[in-house]
Order: sequence, then C-alpha cells, then structure tokens
Amino acid sequence: MIRLFSVEFWMAVLFFINFSLVLFVFVLIRKVNRFFAEQAFASPPGGGLGEDDPVRDTASDIMAVLEPLVKDSREAAILFDEQIKDKKRLLKGLNDALDSRIININLLLSRADAMQKKLEERQAESGRIFAALSKGEGADVSSGNPAGQQDQILRMYDQKYDIDAIARQLSIPRGEVQLVVDLKKKFLEMEKNSR
Repeated sequence: MIRLFSVEFWMAVLFFINFSLVLFVFVLIRKVNRFFAEQAFASPPGGGLGEDDPVRDTASDIMAVLEPLVKDSREAAILFDEQIKDKKRLLKGLNDALDSRIININLLLSRADAMQKKLEERQAESGRIFAALSKGEGADVSSGNPAGQQDQILRMYDQKYDIDAIARQLSIPRGEVQLVVDLKKKFLEMEKNSR
C-alpha cells in the first residue's frame, strides 16, 4: 500500500498532473487547428484572416504560454523515470547483498551446529572413559586405545609435565590433551562438591 506522504506517491501525482497537462495542450492545439481550418474554409477568397486577427493572436499567445509547460512536464517525466530506474537498481543491489548475507549466515549456522555435535560426542566419549577410569578398569597404553592414552596423559600431568610436552611425547594433538586434563579437573571438582 502506498503511504500518503511517501516520495513515490508524490512522484506519481506529479507524473499524472504532467501527463494530463500534456493531454490538455494537445487537445487545445487540435481544437485551435480545427478552428483555423474551419475559418479558412468559411472565409471568402481574398477576405481571409489578416495579420491583425485577435483570434490568431490569442491562440499564438496561448501556445507560447503552454509550450514551456509541455517542455517542463516532459523533462519532469524523464527525470521521474530515471529516478525510478535508479531506485530499482539500488533495491536490486540491496536484495542481492541481503540474499548473500543470509546464505553466509545459514552456512555459518550449519557449520556451528556440526561443530557443536562433534564436541558433544567427544565430551560424551570422554565422560565414558573417565567413568571407566574412576571405576578402576585398567587400560593398556601399549595397545594405543584411547583409555590407555588418557590414563598416560593424566599420569604425565600429575608428574608436572606441561600440555605441549605431553602432546609431543605421546604424538597426539594438543587439544585432546587439554580436553582430557580439563575433564579430569571437572570430575575432581564434582567429587569434592558432592562430599
């Protein structure tokens, strides 16, 4: 719905006013031409309208006044058309940019969801492993299973090795070492708080 005070509304009103003025001028010129044609046929030969005829002078004056109005209305219509085309181009550019941003946001959200699911899976797996460790189930480090590696990480951490040294010595990513240590600290805190 067009608002009453919007620029587009007033531009449309201006366009219709100019269009109706142009139509009026054309109708007026056509009537004046018919009038002159009728006068030319109705007047006797040699007794036609002279140079000092008031009707001709009035018609010329009216045409002289209306000609600039027609020219101005045509220029206003052209300007109006250009402004509408510019606005359409701007809107298309904004819509394209907005569509692009929406697609990027959706991609980022789907990546974040995937990363969150992986993190939750790793946390659940670590929780199961620590539960097994706390129950005293032994793990074989030489076999390379995760429970054995986590047990070895915790022993080395208790021996005051830093996380980077543990990661280098066991040839596992630093993030995994940090995760194991952080989870163990959290479990110890939970045990302290539950007592």
